[in-house]
Amino acid sequence: MMPKELTLSNEFLQVQVLLDWYYKGSRYDWGGTIGQVTVNGHTFLSKEQNADGSTGLGGVGLTNVWEWTDTSIYDRTAMADYFPLPGVGLLKKVDTSPFLFTKTYQVEPYKRQISVEQDSVTIRTLPYFCQNTAMETVKSYHLEKNKLVVSFHITNTGSEEIHATEFCHNFFQFDGHPIDGTYCLRFPYSIQPELRRGELVISRDRYRLGAFDAPTNSTAFWIKGWQGLQHHWMELSNETLGMSVLIEDLFPVCRFYSWNNPWAFCPETFAPIDLAPGEETSYSRVYHFSA
Repeated sequence: MMPKELTLSNEFLQVQVLLDWYYKGSRYDWGGTIGQVTVNGHTFLSKEQNADGSTGLGGVGLTNVWEWTDTSIYDRTAMADYFPLPGVGLLKKVDTSPFLFTKTYQVEPYKRQISVEQDSVTIRTLPYFCQNTAMETVKSYHLEKNKLVVSFHITNTGSEEIHATEFCHNFFQFDGHPIDGTYCLRFPYSIQPELRRGELVISRDRYRLGAFDAPTNSTAFWIKGWQGLQHHWMELSNETLGMSVLIEDLFPVCRFYSWNNPWAFCPETFAPIDLAPGEETSYSRVYHFSA
């Protein structure tokens, strides 16, 4: 029987892999997540919480999210019928209201195969044909010294083109220290934030958080400046705590959103998934942890 969680470890890292964290919602990938990363006794991750400190949508640590680029599949689905969502399963359409990612839909989860090696875990989500669409995803976590490598291999096994995105909802919080101006996110380019709420302290290639938006107790904004890069990186650091994580996105970013509140610093880069029937693609994110 496969355990609900396990730990990957080497002389540098201890990584908690949650194969089942009792998540039953319809937002996040059901195929495992990273619950915590520990380096020299220091922790890097947190859980999703609402502005008032209550439980959010159920995100934990490093949780990946799949989204269709538009709502056409949902829109053409008949009432009481099912529509597919990559990484999750078949979701039931129960009313005529527009699709909302914050809404919880009834889920028939996809079948998965899990294999565990000494320093890696691989989760294969089996394809299921629905609305002429089917997609096989293989996600793996493995360690290389102080690096956690998260890799994806995606195959379009359906009869229609796939147009989707995937991002990791990075719930960072170093040693449980509240998210404040001591955290700094740096890039290899001049950033162009489009602020929706909250305040930032901006330098040419980095930012710190200023005041949170009072009604939501959060900040949220889009980042521009990465256009044209084939690979991307960003580094979140806290000099006061002596901790940092450098994230390499080994794919051409198509969107970049940052959401933050006192419990989580969440920069999110989106990977494009555009596949004709039979086509496949692979990409990775590499997390370098230091404490």
